[in-house]
Amino acid sequence: MEKLNLDGIFQIKEDLDKKILNSFITNVVVVNSHDILLTFSFYNKEKLLISLNHSSPFLGFVPTDFNAHTVLGQLNDNLRKYLKGSYIIAIDVLNNDRVLKFTLHKSNDFYEKETYYLVLELIPTISNLIFLDSKENIIFAKHYSDLTASRPIIQKMKYVPLTKNKELERGTFNYTKYNKDISKYVLDSINLKQKEKALPLYNHLKTKIKSLKRKIKVLENELEDAKKKLVYKEYGEALLTYKDDKEELEVLITTIPPYDKDLSVEENATSLFNKYKKYKRTIENDNREIDIANKEIEEYERLLSIFEYLSEEEILELSQKYLPKQTNKKSKQLPPSNSPYYVEYNHIRIGFGKNKEQNNVLTFKKANKEDIFIHVANFSASHVVIFSNNVNKDTLLVGLEIALLLSGKVDAELQVSKIKDIRKGQSTGQVLLNKYETYNLREVRDSTKKLLLTQKRF
Repeated sequence: MEKLNLDGIFQIKEDLDKKILNSFITNVVVVNSHDILLTFSFYNKEKLLISLNHSSPFLGFVPTDFNAHTVLGQLNDNLRKYLKGSYIIAIDVLNNDRVLKFTLHKSNDFYEKETYYLVLELIPTISNLIFLDSKENIIFAKHYSDLTASRPIIQKMKYVPLTKNKELERGTFNYTKYNKDISKYVLDSINLKQKEKALPLYNHLKTKIKSLKRKIKVLENELEDAKKKLVYKEYGEALLTYKDDKEELEVLITTIPPYDKDLSVEENATSLFNKYKKYKRTIENDNREIDIANKEIEEYERLLSIFEYLSEEEILELSQKYLPKQTNKKSKQLPPSNSPYYVEYNHIRIGFGKNKEQNNVLTFKKANKEDIFIHVANFSASHVVIFSNNVNKDTLLVGLEIALLLSGKVDAELQVSKIKDIRKGQSTGQVLLNKYETYNLREVRDSTKKLLLTQKRF
C-alpha cells in the first residue's frame, strides 16, 4: 500500500469532497474486524472502503459490485445506529495529520437534527474509528484506552486529537498507485472470502473420501466372510446325497458347523441352501456398493485436484449438491417493515406510523371505526390513532403531542376525527377527512417525550 503522507491525505479529502460531500450514508456493512463499507445516496458509482488494518490503514473508493455480508456485533450495531442515514456536512483533515473528521447530521426519533462527528485515525499500528456527539464527547470507539494512557479513549470523555512527535512529511503522493493498491486489497479480500466459502465443501469432500474408504474396508471384510460361506451349498447337496447312508451321514454331520440336530436332514439341507442364497446376495450387494463407493471417491478426488481452479459459481453449485442441507433453528420473527408503532398510556394504546406504509396499515387495517384519528393539518406527517372510543382530555393531549413531536414541527394545527369519518385518498397513507375538530399545540411535555421512548411495534 502506498504510504500516506500529508499530500496524500489532502488528495483523499479532495476526492471525498467531490464525490460524497452533501450525501446521505444509505448503508453500512462491517466486512470483517477492520474493514467497513459505506454506500451513498447521491454517489452510486462507487462505495467507500474504510480499512483500519494494523499495518497500513486506508480509505478509498471501490467498485459497486464489491459486496459483502455484514458481521454482526457491537461495532455493526453502533455504526448502523449513528452512521446509517446520516448526512455528510463537512470533511476535514485534523492537525495536518492522517486523521479525517466527518461532520454529520442525523434525525433522531423525534425528527430533530443532531450533529455527530466520525473521526478516522489512519495511523499505522494505532488506527482507530471514534464517534463523537455534538460536544465532541466520545460516544463509542473501535479501540479504547484507559486513564493511564497518554491519550485516554473512554466513553463520555472529551475527544483529544493525536499529538505528533514530528510534522508529517510532505512530498509527491502517487494517488493512482494508491487506488491500484486498494483494488488489489479488495481482490485479495474477495479471494480470501471465496476460499472461506469453499472451505466447508473442501473439508466435506476430504471427509467423505475417508468415510468411503472406511466403508469399503468394512465391505471387503464382509465380502471375504460371505465368500467362505458359499460352501453351504455343497454342504446341503452332500446331506441330500448321503441322507440314507447313516455311517457316512454321521461323519458328514461332524464337518458341517451349522447343522441342527433338532431338525431333519432335509430341513438342515434347506436351511443351508437358504444361507447360501443369502450370502450370495450379500456378495452381489457388497460388490455393487464397493463399485459405487470407488466411483464416488474417484469423483471427489478429481474435484479436489482441480479445486483451486473452480469458480465461485461452481463452488456454490457443488456445495448445494454435496453439502448436507442445513436445518435452521426457528428464529425470532421480526415485525414486517410496514408494522406501525404504539405506546401505552392510562391502559390505552396510542398507535402511530413513521412512513406512509405504516400510516396506511395503522389507520385502515389496525384501527376500528370508533377510534380517534389525529393528524397535522395540511402537512405530510405521522398518523396517530388512539385505540379507544372513550378518550379523556389528558389522553387526547398525549395523542396530540405525539403527532406534533413526530411531525418535527415546533407548533402546529392538528385535526382530530373518528376513523369512521375519514376515507382513503388516492395515494398510500393519504386520508380525506369528512368531519373533524381542530386543535392548536405549541409545546410538548417532557413526560410525553419520555413516553415515546417506550414505543413498541405492533
